[in-house]
Amino acid sequence: MNYRPAKESDLPRLVSMADQAIAYFRASGIDQWQKGEPNRNGLLKSIKDRALYILEDAGEAAAMITLAQGPELSYEEIDGAWLNDAPYYAFHRVCVEGSRKGRGYASLLFSESERHVLSLGISNVRIDTHPDNRSMQRALEKSGYVRCGSLILKDGSEAGDLRLAYQKVLRPL
Repeated sequence: MNYRPAKESDLPRLVSMADQAIAYFRASGIDQWQKGEPNRNGLLKSIKDRALYILEDAGEAAAMITLAQGPELSYEEIDGAWLNDAPYYAFHRVCVEGSRKGRGYASLLFSESERHVLSLGISNVRIDTHPDNRSMQRALEKSGYVRCGSLILKDGSEAGDLRLAYQKVLRPL
């Protein structure tokens, strides 16, 4: 397993993974990722910005995550309370390839991304997920994220939508 920044050559696979997740959410009645994002252009921009990372397994992308240095507009107001006000990275667009779900890829993706964030001198991670996305909630809690409350997204195609807010304080390496 290799954790690395995504490359443009990974884009077709990443678009396919996102499309799988979009279809899964739709079939499960979860109104997440149903309003045009993630999409090819957004993934390409994240690759060019060196913000999109993948777990590579057997030479192909198996999972992806976007790392965004805070502050995030959507995280300014929360119904609840963040664990602290220290600098943070936000994790977005967490996605595991369909045939690999339920095999620990999300946990590994989180731990490798956390290690990367720590190497940048930041010890806090924030993330949000749809209230109906129970599998992501379980993955976050299993990985030590604390539910801090809820928030309303302020930008992007899902602006105005409710999300559950999580945070993790990372321990130095």
